[in-house]
Amino acid sequence: MFIKNNICLVISFFLIFSENTQAQLFKKKKASHSTCEGMINITESGRYLLEFMGVRGNEKESISTYNQDSIPKNQIWASFNPKQNGKISFELSPEAYGIQFYLFEASKEKSCEEIKEGTADLKTKKVISPQSKNTTRKTFVSENKKYVFLFLSKEKRKFKVHFKFEYYPVDEKGREIIDSTVSDYTNGRAIKTYLKIINYETNKPLTSSITIKSKNKHLDGFYKASDLYLFVPKQSKSTIKIDKLGFFSKDIYHKFLTTNDTLIVLLKPLTVGSKAQFDEIQFYPGTSAMKKRAEEKVKRVADFLALNATINIEIQGHVNSKGKNTSSSIMLSKRRAKKVMKRLIQYGIDRSRLTAVGFGNAKPIYLKPKKAYQEQANRRVEIMIK
Repeated sequence: MFIKNNICLVISFFLIFSENTQAQLFKKKKASHSTCEGMINITESGRYLLEFMGVRGNEKESISTYNQDSIPKNQIWASFNPKQNGKISFELSPEAYGIQFYLFEASKEKSCEEIKEGTADLKTKKVISPQSKNTTRKTFVSENKKYVFLFLSKEKRKFKVHFKFEYYPVDEKGREIIDSTVSDYTNGRAIKTYLKIINYETNKPLTSSITIKSKNKHLDGFYKASDLYLFVPKQSKSTIKIDKLGFFSKDIYHKFLTTNDTLIVLLKPLTVGSKAQFDEIQFYPGTSAMKKRAEEKVKRVADFLALNATINIEIQGHVNSKGKNTSSSIMLSKRRAKKVMKRLIQYGIDRSRLTAVGFGNAKPIYLKPKKAYQEQANRRVEIMIK
């Protein structure tokens, strides 16, 4: 089972393969421990490579409740949002000596504010010394809380360190639950909402990471399943985010019903030449300026690339315009693709993994758009696996 102004730091995410391990390296170029901007959400268990970039300078106020001394700007942030009560285990490799490590427990919605105000619960505070033989830490986590990791290193120090993270759900007696494909959260109720994730090519169930965000506390949270049963006491509009290593991520906006409701989601495997369209990355007509809602979707693309850290993509820009495919249309579409690429780089995706191209109006979805939504569909961005 893996994870959102003035401070420059880099967390690089990439995938390293060995016989039985996989490591992901996250990169962030801007973050602030005051606002947690740039914080990555951990959505699966895994081995991570943290890269400290040697950022200079110190801060005095951000976590003064927990540390009276000034702290270095050379830092890395990550968070975990469990759906079930469970245990987490995390370990730093021996080269982590000198690192200050913090683990905060806070509310799901205002974790960063609580850390800044000093009201978050400090679960762990540790300085890793060269004599530390065992850097493994374990703690129980609550489904009602969010957990924020902060790693600090001395300014100017550039180095990499391995971070191993594991999450184990537990039952009401604290016993570890063995992960299964079917997860039932209805507590025996007869009326169930059924969410099923299927491999688009094989038509077989696909265990995936599922994040549901809604105003219904019975639904809101993180799940791991291919077949998910939920109890819905009232109709709820929800955002469902589905992630699986080796597959295109998918976001769905769905209104759960109080009757037996079934939602089937197909995930496409990542293959060279395969494409995904991101409708929410929208631009104002005639410009490369993204609409406000587009930022969240670009961040989702960055999370997708962090999870699938061995792939490279081509960002393809398109415009909605009539007549011939003029040079100005092609240039506008390329500027849009480059705008998305720039934001992905700012979110920490390595520049070498990205290329940007513009097709102008050569590949419209609607040849003769008559409605506003059709014009917007033509004014789009797609990504292609290279």
